[in-house]
Amino acid sequence: MSPNALRSRVVELVQEVQRLPYVWPASPDAASARTAGSGTCASKHALLAEGLDAIGIQSHPLFVVGRLIPDRFAEDEDLRDGLSLLEVHECLTVTTPWAGPLRVDVTWDPALVRWGLPGTLDWDGASDMSLALDAIGPGWAVSRDGLRDAKESLRSRLYAPGQRDVRDRVLRDIAARFALVR
Repeated sequence: MSPNALRSRVVELVQEVQRLPYVWPASPDAASARTAGSGTCASKHALLAEGLDAIGIQSHPLFVVGRLIPDRFAEDEDLRDGLSLLEVHECLTVTTPWAGPLRVDVTWDPALVRWGLPGTLDWDGASDMSLALDAIGPGWAVSRDGLRDAKESLRSRLYAPGQRDVRDRVLRDIAARFALVR
């Protein structure tokens, strides 16, 4: 495949996976996103990684931490108990032969990005994509082997007892609201 054709194919794969609606909860694996035609940050990026691997483009999981509640919901009384919580977000570093490593984040589907959530539509394949959340602190590149355990270990550093339950309820509530946007 020519370099231009390869870049075009990478952009197509990114757009295909980004178009899948974001849902939560869902299993974090590629098979889940493929079967359901929707997914979480974890499952959508796992599916994208599979597609990139199939065309010879390397990718690596990337964890970033940021506020759990998007700015769009900062004033929502029903979500107030999640305002101080952080989220471990999953995206990818994609190693391209034309631009080197690029940050790729396909979490929010186009309807949600157009609604005001952070994201990149019409990605050019040569620049970093916006993250689905405002990152605070460092990011962590992790191996696919042991990915789930590494993410849970990082979460255990962030959440005090009982906060994980609040995080899960807030994510369910936010995801339910997203369904109304589409």
